[in-house]
Amino acid sequence: MKQSELIGKIILLLTIQLLAVLPLPAQSKAAQIDSLMRYCYENGVFNGAVLVAKGGEVLYKNAFGYADPESQTPLETGSQFYLASVSKQFTTAAILLLQERGKLRVEDPLRKIFPDFPAYADGVTIAHLMSHTSGIGDHFELGAYRPGLTNRDVYELLTRQDSLAFTPGERFRYSNGGYVLLALIVEKVSGLPYHQFMKANFFDPLGMTRTLVYDESRPQLPARVTGYNGFGDKDDYQILTSGAGGMYSTVEDLFRWDQALYAGRPIAPASQAQAYQPFKLNNDSLLDYGFGWALSDDGQGGKIVSHAGDLSGFRSYIERKLGNRYTIIFLTSKGDVVPRPAMRDAIVNILGGKSFDLPPIPIALKMAQLIRETGIDQAVAQYPELKRSAPDKYDFSESQLNRLGNYFLQKESLAAALEMFRLNAEAYPDSWKCWDSLGGAQLQAGNPQAAAGSFEKSLQLNSDNAHAREMLEKIRVGMTPAEVSPDGG
Repeated sequence: MKQSELIGKIILLLTIQLLAVLPLPAQSKAAQIDSLMRYCYENGVFNGAVLVAKGGEVLYKNAFGYADPESQTPLETGSQFYLASVSKQFTTAAILLLQERGKLRVEDPLRKIFPDFPAYADGVTIAHLMSHTSGIGDHFELGAYRPGLTNRDVYELLTRQDSLAFTPGERFRYSNGGYVLLALIVEKVSGLPYHQFMKANFFDPLGMTRTLVYDESRPQLPARVTGYNGFGDKDDYQILTSGAGGMYSTVEDLFRWDQALYAGRPIAPASQAQAYQPFKLNNDSLLDYGFGWALSDDGQGGKIVSHAGDLSGFRSYIERKLGNRYTIIFLTSKGDVVPRPAMRDAIVNILGGKSFDLPPIPIALKMAQLIRETGIDQAVAQYPELKRSAPDKYDFSESQLNRLGNYFLQKESLAAALEMFRLNAEAYPDSWKCWDSLGGAQLQAGNPQAAAGSFEKSLQLNSDNAHAREMLEKIRVGMTPAEVSPDGG
């Protein structure tokens, strides 16, 4: 061996040894976010798109899963998701833009805009509507949820009410109905249909080419995402209201919106400051909500504005930390299995250079998967082992199996529902709710004797359980299972 070759090998060996003892470089923030999101996707709790930025620079952007599992269309960061209540910040921005133009004032009474609205709403202002302090009912809570529901339908429903829930400004109570009224105010004052006003004043000027208000013309969306629940059943958006929701967008377009706000567009900084101001109630206490934005702080005096959206199979979220300008955007179509708060907390910790926890996976989701793959008996047999071997990986809270049991009831899989309720009662023997649910399923299965035992157990744990007492009385007077309504309805 030549001397030069020998020296080369020695240098190579020394280099390898030196690299072996040197610490590995820290994983980048983008890589950490990617590992978090892949974990969520691979465990069935995330099907959607995510964008994370700081100081105007995109740190991470990706999409996981399918726009529609039936067609196997892959999701992209340009896929169009239904935003649900994330739309509310756009509705309040439209009101504030009209205020800038001198068309209205947020202090204006609702009945100044709509003189035909019933007198029960005297005292309600536009500001009350924007801050959820009006006392006007939420149309969903009033039973107005059906395919094709329109803003006019909601308006007529609200005009048929005879009173407010409370004095305007007395307290906070979330009202989608109030936000439908805001969209109708935009139309009345501007003279344009709401979807056209938003397109002309917001989406087109900001280059939000894949954002729109879904109106009664049912426009085509080139990259529309279909909503599903966490167990894989289609649960798509079907109504036609706007203001409270009604918008489709992408993570990329929402980032354009975020950046435009920092640049003072399309509403002025003074209007934004008004939106981010905690609303003051009649007793001078301050809400953690402004005009279309939830408000919080970062623990260091910095303001955070955010909003979530939930409807049908869609879950959305945007958060903006105004001081160091970080932005977190999630758009998902996986239903309510999405561990949105835990994902958000993990990303915030990553951005702050801290350790983070992986979100717990709902055990209801895992059990549903096992039942499909192995059958009910083997899935039930695996539950104790999962609880023993992976207590931190899964969410074993009481509501999980109850939720799965109720899902099986809806699917008319009574045997599976019974097993889930029974398993939950064994796991939480001191929960009156678990025994009450088990009794209801046993009654549906035609076993009133077993149901009576479960209802009695529930009453022992909670003597105020009126439903269990009612069911026991019906069983005791000899009503047949078909005559007894297990849910008390």
